[in-house]
Amino acid sequence: MKNFIQIDNNSINFGSCENCDAKCCKGENGTIFSQILKEEFETLYEIFPILFIFGNLNFLKPVILLSDGFNSCFYLKNNICSIYKNRPKVCKNYPFSPNIDNKIYIDNSCPEVYKGENKITLLNYDFKNYQDKYIETHYLFENLNRNDFKKVFTIKAIDFYKYIGKDSSRYLTYHKKSLKNLKNYKIL
Repeated sequence: MKNFIQIDNNSINFGSCENCDAKCCKGENGTIFSQILKEEFETLYEIFPILFIFGNLNFLKPVILLSDGFNSCFYLKNNICSIYKNRPKVCKNYPFSPNIDNKIYIDNSCPEVYKGENKITLLNYDFKNYQDKYIETHYLFENLNRNDFKKVFTIKAIDFYKYIGKDSSRYLTYHKKSLKNLKNYKIL
């Protein structure tokens, strides 16, 4: 289970991903989904299904499905990412994670955090204006009618939805085209 805590310093010691068994990519203790920003739709829709969840305060959040909650990410082959150069930001940034509060968090359950001589620094990551980008993405979908969403499935008590309404936008088109990627998951 991941455990994100706020990080106060700009660098940490980090071992090597090669010492790990790709735990972050495995459904039983990895990430099931990741919220995405509008700037990520175009690069991710051909690789991952883009779905929606209703978050706190019933806010609609676009997410990509990373695993079915039990099996590894579809793109993890022999503990190596087969789309490494095109992997999503959540994977590129791990074990770091930006948050709506404009603070950076680190997953201290990652077995390589605080180990080894290798220093990784936050200066090498693009977390600039995350809060603004998050809010901008939220407003993009804010006015969609909640009745225009159909539940596709539930994983570990999280309901995932697709849009079935008549509104259209570039981002809803990416969402609809991305649904073909659901075939890669053992859910349906």
